Amino acid sequence: MIFLIECIVACILFTLMVKLATWKSQTAFTNDYPPVVTDKLRTMGLIAEKPPARKQDYIRKAIAMVVFSFLFALVLRYVNGLTGFLPAVLSAYALWLVVDWYDFAVVDVLMAPFDKFYRLSGVSAFDPSAVKFHFIHSVYGMALGLPVAVVAGLMVVLL
Repeated sequence: MIFLIECIVACILFTLMVKLATWKSQTAFTNDYPPVVTDKLRTMGLIAEKPPARKQDYIRKAIAMVVFSFLFALVLRYVNGLTGFLPAVLSAYALWLVVDWYDFAVVDVLMAPFDKFYRLSGVSAFDPSAVKFHFIHSVYGMALGLPVAVVAGLMVVLL
């Protein structure tokens, strides 16, 4: 039951982080949209002809990874009472996977029909190329979760 609550809280925190990052401008996530959407928006002149620099994406994702590592470590140590490295790594990675799959299934696919860029482009959120794009990026997210879990496990041991 505790893990379920942790998963729900982690998904809510992820959603809040996304909303905060797009507070001023949704174009901060332009690289996170499938090419089928961004190409149409570019031809309509609604987004910049040149995509935002990937460096900004890497910095944003690195900050999120550090924040989630720290939060996972605190929760795993002080809520779950974990002290061992391996149990902490496995629990942190399980939490990461839940958030990653939530991002793919809920944020990127199910909520996309309500997204401004999808509506303006006229592309269906369920377009096979869009779903494939988000699925591939979800797999990248799964790989990014491995170092997060290891760092969280190390922090649990050090706390």
